Amino acid sequence: MIADVRILVVDDSRTMRESIVRILTNEKFIASEAIDGEDGLKKVLADPPDLILIDLEMPRMTGLEVVDALCDRQIEIPVILMTSHGSEALAVELFRKGVKNYLIKPFEADEVVSAIDQALTEVRLRRERDILTQNLVEANHELAHRVRELDTLYHIGKSVTSALSREQLLERIIEAVFYLTRVEEATILLVNAETGQLIPELHRQQIEGEIRRASQLSAKELVQRTAKTGKSMAADAMFATPLKKGDRIIGVLLAGNRVSDTPLAEHSHKLLLSLGDYAAIALENARLYENIRQANKSKSEFVSLVAHELKQPMTAIRGYADMLRKGVAGPITTTQEQFIDAIRSSAERMQLLITDLQDVSRVETGQLNLEIRIVDLKSILDIALREIRGQLESKSQTITTNILENLPQVKADPTRLMQIIANLLSNAHKYTQKEGHIHVRVFQQGEYLHCAVADDGIGMTEKTQAKLFTKFFRVEAPGMENVPGTGLGLCIVKSLVELQGGEIKIKSEAGKGSVFTFTVPIAPEK
Repeated sequence: MIADVRILVVDDSRTMRESIVRILTNEKFIASEAIDGEDGLKKVLADPPDLILIDLEMPRMTGLEVVDALCDRQIEIPVILMTSHGSEALAVELFRKGVKNYLIKPFEADEVVSAIDQALTEVRLRRERDILTQNLVEANHELAHRVRELDTLYHIGKSVTSALSREQLLERIIEAVFYLTRVEEATILLVNAETGQLIPELHRQQIEGEIRRASQLSAKELVQRTAKTGKSMAADAMFATPLKKGDRIIGVLLAGNRVSDTPLAEHSHKLLLSLGDYAAIALENARLYENIRQANKSKSEFVSLVAHELKQPMTAIRGYADMLRKGVAGPITTTQEQFIDAIRSSAERMQLLITDLQDVSRVETGQLNLEIRIVDLKSILDIALREIRGQLESKSQTITTNILENLPQVKADPTRLMQIIANLLSNAHKYTQKEGHIHVRVFQQGEYLHCAVADDGIGMTEKTQAKLFTKFFRVEAPGMENVPGTGLGLCIVKSLVELQGGEIKIKSEAGKGSVFTFTVPIAPEK
C-alpha cells in the first residue's frame, strides 16, 4: 500500500461508514467521513483527498451527482462507488463518468482493499505516463534546439573559414558571438608578431551603459591570464578563451555582460570555446590560404562529433515514444497518442538531418568510404520504385519507366546508388503537385548508363538551378513551404555521383517540371 493515502468515505449509513473506516485504518490508510453527498462534496472542495469511496443512493445528493459536480469543476480524484445493486448498464455509465470501480454491497474487506489498490495503481501509472510524456516533449524540444544550434554552427563555420580578408573575418566572428550567446559586448585581441603584446583588433558593444571600474580591471586581468596559460577562464560576467594555433597563442576572444553584470551560462562558455576554435583556424587561413582544407576538416569533424553525440538521445526518444505508444506505461488517450506520434515524427526528421550532416562531413573530409563493385542498376531501381509507390499514392501521382532492355552492369556502391535514386525520386514526389506524373528513363551512352528522373512539378528558374546543389539550399515556391527536407540531399547526391565517377545535370523551367540526369560508369566486360 501507498503510505499516507487519504480516503474520504461518503455514506448516509453510519454503520457502513464506521465499518469501512475500520477496514481502511487497519490497512494504514488515513480515513475521514462524510454523512451524505452534499457533505462529501463540501469536504472534497475544502481539502481534496487522494480517493473517494461513495455510496450511490443517498438523500439530498446521490453519488453520481457528486461525481458530476467534480467533473464540472475539473477535479480529478479517483472515485469508487458503492451500491446495493449492480448491472452492466450501471457499470458502463459509471466508467463513462470516470469512476474507477464500483463495489456491490455487502462486500468483504479484501474487496475494498483490492478496489482501492487497483484505483491508486491506475492513478500512479497515469501520472508516471504523463511525466514520461512531458519528459519526452521537453527532450524533443531540447534536441530540436541543439540540432538548430548545430546547423547554425555549421553555417558559421563555413562563413568564417571562407573569409580571406582579416577585417571581414573578425567582423564575422563577432557577429557569430552575438548571434549564439546574446552577450552585450565582445572583443578580439591578437598577438602582435613583433612585440608579443595583445592588441585589441575589434570591439563591439550591443548595449550601451556604464561599466563598473572593477569589471574593467577584471576583464584586463582575465585576458592576460588567458593568454599566459592558454586556458579559457571566467570571471564576474566575462569569459575569455584563447585563440590557439597548436601550442601557440595567437589571440584571445573576450565576451560578456559588463553592463548588466549577468554571468554567462555554462552552455555559452562551450559555444564561445567553439567559436574561439573557429576564429583561430580562420585567422591562420587568412595568413596561409593553403591551410583552408585543414580548417574545413576540423570544422566537419566537429559537426560529425556533435551529430554522433545526438544519435544516442535521439534513439532514446524514439524508444520511449514507442514504449508509450505500445502502452507499456499504461493506457493512453487519443490526444496523448497524437502527441507521441508527433514526437516520433520529429525525432525521425532530426535523425535524417543528423545523417545528412554526417554524410556531408565525411565527403568534405575525404572519410566517406565507398564499396565499389559490379552491380545491377535495374535491380536497385526496382527496389527504389517499390519503396516510393506508397508516397506517390498519397498524392495520387503516377509513375512510368522506360528502361533499356539487357542493361549492362555498372561499377558503383550499391547502397549509395540506392541513396541517389531514392533521393531523386523523393524530390520529384515532394515538388510535384497532386495527380502529377513522374517518368524514369535509363539509357546507354558511350561508357556510361544515364538515369533520368523527370516530373511535371513546379520546376525552377535558372537562378535557382545555380544554387541547387549547395548545402542547405531549399527551393522556395508558393504552396511548397511545408515540404520536408534538410537542404542537404541534392548536395550529397552530387558528391556521391561524382565520387563514383559520374556526373549529374538538371534541366528545368519554372512551372514546367524538372529532369535530373545522372551517369554511372559501365562495368568492363569480363
